[in-house]
Amino acid sequence: MDEINLQVVRESFGRVAYSHKTHEKAAEIEDRNSKLIKWANIGLAALTSGTLISTIVTNQNTFIYISALLSNIMLFGTFVQLKFKPEKKAEKHRYIAKELWYIREKYINLMADIINAKLNDDEIISKRDQLIEELSLIYKFAPQTSSKAYEKARKALKIHEELTFSDEEIDQFLPEGLQSPRSGVKKGIRNRCYLED
Repeated sequence: MDEINLQVVRESFGRVAYSHKTHEKAAEIEDRNSKLIKWANIGLAALTSGTLISTIVTNQNTFIYISALLSNIMLFGTFVQLKFKPEKKAEKHRYIAKELWYIREKYINLMADIINAKLNDDEIISKRDQLIEELSLIYKFAPQTSSKAYEKARKALKIHEELTFSDEEIDQFLPEGLQSPRSGVKKGIRNRCYLED
């Protein structure tokens, strides 16, 4: 087993796993920003309309000034949405996350092949370098992530363990013949879990 290349691949895998999760969290942040702006604009449009109707009903000029202020705030919100395009940013982050997921899975398979001595040294180096080239292309077109997205990714991976599964959790999705002998999942537990949902 090529331990040096295995260590290099493991470190690359760790960076890809973090990047993948960071782009997922960045997409979530941009989606939330987009929804906030949309709902704020809907609320402002309703308030503006309400104050204009109040002006007609009560014939008070105060409502005209309030509706003018609200419509300017709504205009600013629309400008922010058009300028920063949170929906498009979210879409780009989701795309990059999907691409990084695929590379992450390739790294896992490469590590398995290295550990099981399925590849010679030249094949390991070739596959490792090919993954680096694929990553370079993905990162070239990846949008910038924020420290907030990175922090959310760190919590998701380290605290909430979003990329880890116990043998028992995995075996719940597998037929009996593919279950791990060390997991201790008994026949019928998987069915009971689905029935409870």
